[in-house]
Amino acid sequence: MPFLRSHHVLQSKVLPSKPGIGVRGMALGLVFSLAAMSAHGADVPMPVARDHQLQVELVASEPQIVTPIGVAVDKRNRLFVVESHTHHRPADYKGPATDLVKMFVDTNNDGIPDSPKVFAEGFKSAMNLALSPTDELYLVHRSGVVVLHDANGDGVSERTSPVVELETAEVYPHNGLSGITFSRDGWLYLGMGENFGAEHRLRGTDGRSVHTGPGRGGKVFRCRADGSELEEVAAGFWNPFGLELDRANRLFCVDNDPGGRPPCRLLHIVPGGDYGYKRRYDDTNAFNGWDGELPGTLPMLSGVGESPCGILSCDRLSLPEGYAGALLVASWGDAAIEMYRLQPHGVSFRTSKEILMAGEKKFKEAFCPVDMAAAPDGSLYITDWADRTSYPVHGKGRIWRLSTKRGASAVKPAYENALAESSKEALRFQRLLNGKPAAQDQEWKLSLTDSDPFIRSATITALARPEARETLAKAVTDSDPAVRLGAMIAQWRSRSGDPMATLRAALRDTDERIRFLALWWAGEDGVVGLSEELHKAVAQQPTPELFQAYLTAAELLAASSNADAQQQSGGTRPKPTAAVRQQLLARILHDDAQPAALHAMAAATVTSLNDAKIAARLLYFASSGELNLRREAVRTLGGCPAPEVPATLKSIALDIALPAPLRADAIMSLARREPSQLAALSGLLNDQDMRVQLEIARSLRLVASETSVRNQLRLKLATLSDSSSALAQQLHLALQTESATKRPASEVEWREAVKAPGDAVSGERVFLHPLSGCTACHQAEGRGTSIGPNLTYVARSLDQERLVEAILVPSREVAPQYEHHIVTTKAGMVYSGVLVHSALDGAPLIDALGAGRIRVPMTQVARHDTSTLSMMPAGLENTMTVQDLRDLIAYLTTLK
Repeated sequence: MPFLRSHHVLQSKVLPSKPGIGVRGMALGLVFSLAAMSAHGADVPMPVARDHQLQVELVASEPQIVTPIGVAVDKRNRLFVVESHTHHRPADYKGPATDLVKMFVDTNNDGIPDSPKVFAEGFKSAMNLALSPTDELYLVHRSGVVVLHDANGDGVSERTSPVVELETAEVYPHNGLSGITFSRDGWLYLGMGENFGAEHRLRGTDGRSVHTGPGRGGKVFRCRADGSELEEVAAGFWNPFGLELDRANRLFCVDNDPGGRPPCRLLHIVPGGDYGYKRRYDDTNAFNGWDGELPGTLPMLSGVGESPCGILSCDRLSLPEGYAGALLVASWGDAAIEMYRLQPHGVSFRTSKEILMAGEKKFKEAFCPVDMAAAPDGSLYITDWADRTSYPVHGKGRIWRLSTKRGASAVKPAYENALAESSKEALRFQRLLNGKPAAQDQEWKLSLTDSDPFIRSATITALARPEARETLAKAVTDSDPAVRLGAMIAQWRSRSGDPMATLRAALRDTDERIRFLALWWAGEDGVVGLSEELHKAVAQQPTPELFQAYLTAAELLAASSNADAQQQSGGTRPKPTAAVRQQLLARILHDDAQPAALHAMAAATVTSLNDAKIAARLLYFASSGELNLRREAVRTLGGCPAPEVPATLKSIALDIALPAPLRADAIMSLARREPSQLAALSGLLNDQDMRVQLEIARSLRLVASETSVRNQLRLKLATLSDSSSALAQQLHLALQTESATKRPASEVEWREAVKAPGDAVSGERVFLHPLSGCTACHQAEGRGTSIGPNLTYVARSLDQERLVEAILVPSREVAPQYEHHIVTTKAGMVYSGVLVHSALDGAPLIDALGAGRIRVPMTQVARHDTSTLSMMPAGLENTMTVQDLRDLIAYLTTLK
């Protein structure tokens, strides 16, 4: 299975096509970069505007600009660009030792900045630029923000002044500070990434600081332009790399990038907002939210393309009619400038993606937009990393200009014409956020039951303030579960009241959301006194969400309990271990008082299959009881080494009185556990149920070299009248007959062939089957291995077309965190896998396929290379019939 990237794909609306490319821009391209483009990809087409009224021009390329990131244009039409030379800098890189800020000035008075010079230098991990309302240039780098001063006006910054400083041990380039923007009244907004969950402190110039403890996600802060009055605005981000305030002073960001949990997000940021992500948890953990799934968290406006970096309001630009109020997003990985028109929805908005400008992703040196800035004339400047296959700095780069064509009607920039948030929903939000709940009679209770999560968020933020303590104490025992839920969140955030009493009552509450929140709160805060009471929350009407919350909470409490003991003896705080989870699962499996639904969830999740007692329990469940429990036990037994397993699986497969899905699962599990036993089941090729026939035909491919098996396959094939049926496809592929070679021969043919509908139930068995190898790299719904992205929610970000592409051409799009790393030691050992982390000295921790996690000390590393090829080689489709692939896609599209 390829390393499917988690990015959001919505139905794209395309603006009028007939793209236009400005002649002047083509001339500029020749003037500035003829030699560079000839050496570095002259065959790469220019990105194209989808609106025929717009034109795209090349302003500069290497060597005038290389690996550009942040961009800003001042009121004098000077173009400032961060030129990166330190981002994952290769050992043999020949560029400057530090990052630069280059300035382009319009020397020929044609309205386009051209002549470049170095404005400032000496930076490491420089990210973004922003101009203050007084036109001072600010630079944000991984570890702080500085003002760049040019007091004598000679076009060179002679000094910098610190604004805020980040104190942390982490040094990874772009999960620290990165996002930056100004409000008209001088507030400076900053985006801070997840920082690998390491503890950190952001400090302003007046001594005020904000501390973030370990395991947290990214945050958005604000301070005055001089670095004073620093405060936290919102939390729960992966990496709010791009920030933008629209003309109504509403704050938006693009969150880049969610790892295994899709998708990257466009977010509306409000004070006190929690957007769900914490680094301490795996991407798909029950306590990590991405779209408002968790109590008290806020949803995204939309999923966006891969690796979004820049965001800009169209109101800053001079564009044709119809763009007012829309937001632009620079999607680095999707080679596109995306547009999102905001449709009011309560306090916030709904939106969908349109493509404003795009390049050809198939080229190595494709259009890779990073940041955007508006010029005084309303044109748009875009920085282009220029190589989507090279994450380290590489010596290439471009700057593009998007503008309205001469002769086309354009609306002047409207950004400076400020609008107030005057909708009744927005006014209500502000009133709730800034008011005192006790003085608002019953409005705050109504707001906690409101369908708008932003209204609920404002009320929770207000209730968490010290002056609302009395009101909050009453609310946690209210008769309305929605009020109790909101009050509990406020109590948790405010650290007020008697949390133990609240949690004990909540663990028994009839409302599932309240029980979930109690599990979350108890686990995250390490309320070890409740360890034995957690089970009450899940045993009462168990659901998959409560079950996962229970496991995570119990693990956290076990770790906290061990930490208390170790700290008393001077030890260090341990993390939850897999052993704790397996003990919990074993406890559930062996408790006959638990409902079958809970037993089934435990059977699907347990991995300690060398334990004889657990194996015996699974064998018991496989042979009797409720169907879903039997199926889960049978599937898990496919990885169990107990000697009794093959006979049990064969017995189930051969029992025609049992449901066909259970029998098919038994065949699939036998293929995983003991394929040599499959030959004895070849008679099932003539079973009364086609689902059983298909599964045995698929599995017999593992032993098709045996003469007796081949004979059975030939005999069955001879009886079929339809040579293209799903069963015939399996038989032909097993026998490698001539018909099998007439399968689709190209990506185009495969795409066409799999458009027909598939069977998701059969597709799940394809996913789990050893022939596909999917579970060697991926996990879905608790089964498999998480070396590649977890696919449990993959259908939230990838539609059918993108799923097919990811399988057929796995190396076309590999996210940076799933790049293929090859580490060669001085002793000649080679470790290949995904880079989990690099130590401060560069020592890599590799998640190696089949070998687990391996830390290679830097003193032993001879080479550390990355490959543009996915760890999953191309050709997965060759292990499947056309119907298999259809079924697999059908299954993956159910994972939401």
